[in-house]
Amino acid sequence: MTRNRPLAIGAAILALGWTVSITALLAGWRSTLTRSQREILDLRAGLAAQVLGACFERNHGPCPADSARWTLGENPDLTAKIEPDSLRILPEGTGSEERFLPSRDAACLVAERDIPGNRLIRLELPTGRGYLPRSAWTLSGISAGLGTLLPLGLLLGLLRRERLRTSYLVEVARSVDQGRPPPPPPAGIPGEDALLVATLGADLRRRRILARWEERRMGRLLEPLSEGVVLLDGQLRVVACNVSAAAALEFRIPKAAARGRPLVSLASDLGFLDDLRRAVARRMPANFEMERSGRVHWVRLWPVPADAEGNGWLVSLQDATDRRRAERLQARLVSDASHEFKTPLTSIRGWTETLLEDEHDDFRRNALERVVLGTRHLEEVVSDLLDLGRLAEAPDRRKEVVPVMEVCREAIATLDRQAESKRTRIVLEGPEDATVQAHRGHLVRAILNLLSNAVRYSPDGQPVTVSIEGAGDEWRIEVRDRGPGIPEEFLPHLFERFYRADHGRSRDLGGTGLGLAIVKETAETHGGRAEVESIPGEGATFRIVLRRGAA
Repeated sequence: MTRNRPLAIGAAILALGWTVSITALLAGWRSTLTRSQREILDLRAGLAAQVLGACFERNHGPCPADSARWTLGENPDLTAKIEPDSLRILPEGTGSEERFLPSRDAACLVAERDIPGNRLIRLELPTGRGYLPRSAWTLSGISAGLGTLLPLGLLLGLLRRERLRTSYLVEVARSVDQGRPPPPPPAGIPGEDALLVATLGADLRRRRILARWEERRMGRLLEPLSEGVVLLDGQLRVVACNVSAAAALEFRIPKAAARGRPLVSLASDLGFLDDLRRAVARRMPANFEMERSGRVHWVRLWPVPADAEGNGWLVSLQDATDRRRAERLQARLVSDASHEFKTPLTSIRGWTETLLEDEHDDFRRNALERVVLGTRHLEEVVSDLLDLGRLAEAPDRRKEVVPVMEVCREAIATLDRQAESKRTRIVLEGPEDATVQAHRGHLVRAILNLLSNAVRYSPDGQPVTVSIEGAGDEWRIEVRDRGPGIPEEFLPHLFERFYRADHGRSRDLGGTGLGLAIVKETAETHGGRAEVESIPGEGATFRIVLRRGAA
């Protein structure tokens, strides 16, 4: 259709030009006839006035208009009236003019001439279609019809040719879709067009065969995997997936029919789709959990080039049900053991402090002090382990809408003495209306752990900044220090239990190795995540990201 567009435009311009030309010709013709009619009407009006004037002198009185009827000719539309001078329509001494006459309910050419007896004779001739001869209207109708039908015929011919080419293209596409060779071109299609369409059909058929082969090859690679895998294009349509992924996401249709369909129309887990939408909006790799039908899957997401624009996502779903069950059993065991350790440790520390009060021997006193320090450290470990157990078992019904600024101020107030001892100023920045749906005590403990680490590792006199920033439907609570920073190879392991990047320095500064694990567990329990960024020598930034809560 593109190559015929100039012809169609030319035909339309030709029809328009023809119509304009005929209209201009008729308008000129009518103007010439109108001018001639005015001159003739003026002559007839003057002749009628002379005849009536001579009749007045001859009869010494007024004469009827019929006495001058012979001057009007044989035009039945032309009428003559004798009126008093007071009923004059046109200015005195003017020629004929076109006026609308209510008595005839039409526009007319009017000519008036004075006659004796303070009277005038008025000639009236209607204007309009009747002004033009029948031959003019016949010629104009034939010209307009030819000027319209010829371009219209040309356009119909072009459209028929295009429809023929389009039908052939449809047949070629249907043949390619069914795996048959393209049909021969029908009569009426030029040789170059037929060759182009045949070449296009063969190329489409080859591409379709290659796509099917690639699809089968991808299927053979993905099907044996026990891990669910879904490949999405930039519009989140399914490019490929295996049976494990279809079972984990509980597709609404068979896997074989899922190719090319949007994932949002296939998966039925709204929580998974919501997490996927947020991860795609950030355009960064992401990890989150999906729990459905008693099974827990660990979902990982990476941006990959999966379509012609280089956009796409690879989704991996690993069944973590057994691992999560083992972790819960382990947490329960640790919690129970910690409860059992708590009472003996308190007893040991109490008796050791009692012995320390009455001991004067330096060697024994030093040994007892070491026992007290070790017991206090074990009590802190037990306390952190119990906190981790409570986080894992925290029910959602205990969550509430919590103002983030108030939680941060509470954590800062708890660390006032420790910060003053190092001359460290804690700066709080953020909006007062920031709220999240959370367990207040757990969130305070997580922020307190981050602040404690920041104050502990910051040089004396250096400030620590706590900032709250909004990002889409999330709030980011960031704690930045100006300490020595953390090497990049240690960052992925910082939130693991009992992990220490620098064992010697951590032992000197105290801590149980569970503070950051508590931060991560708190964030994930509240449907968020914990992040860390650091450049050695420039400090570190720890971040808790939580969903916004309705106030």
